[in-house]
Amino acid sequence: MILERYAPSKKDTWTWRLANLTDIDRIVAISQQPLWDEVVAISRFDTDLFAKNLSLGIVRQAFNQFDEQIIVAEENDQLIAWAWLVRGSYTTYSRDEMADGRFSHVAVDLPIRKKITLLAQIIQQWVLWATMCGIPVIHSSTMRIEQQAFLRLHEQAGFIIRGISAFYRIPK
Repeated sequence: MILERYAPSKKDTWTWRLANLTDIDRIVAISQQPLWDEVVAISRFDTDLFAKNLSLGIVRQAFNQFDEQIIVAEENDQLIAWAWLVRGSYTTYSRDEMADGRFSHVAVDLPIRKKITLLAQIIQQWVLWATMCGIPVIHSSTMRIEQQAFLRLHEQAGFIIRGISAFYRIPK
């Protein structure tokens, strides 16, 4: 298993589950400040648009869990991490479908060890979901200022790093 040492265990103080519509406000809140700080030079963060797109994604997931995956991690009724993976991306030169990581986010105030474990578990969930869906390639990228640990974790999972993007081919 990818990043096996980080696999969910009984020692974890959090649980992962599929997101539902009642999670939207908490997802927006946990994501908002770090994003505002980092994307302000590129584009404006529109919380209403973000909430709308999350809503649509969660509804699509509720009707077909093979269309997209939006997951949340909770600890003591607090949202501490979440991730969003969608299918249907393609490069202009290949017929191989890709699952595209739209978001992976961990609460900024968590200890570094917990952040890494949560991110590793997100990567594990993405690989499992893409495998179940028969999607041969996963693409994950970052626009964060601090990106080395994120990309290094992908590399440890067997992803190929190209710039700020990481690609993983599901073994047959």
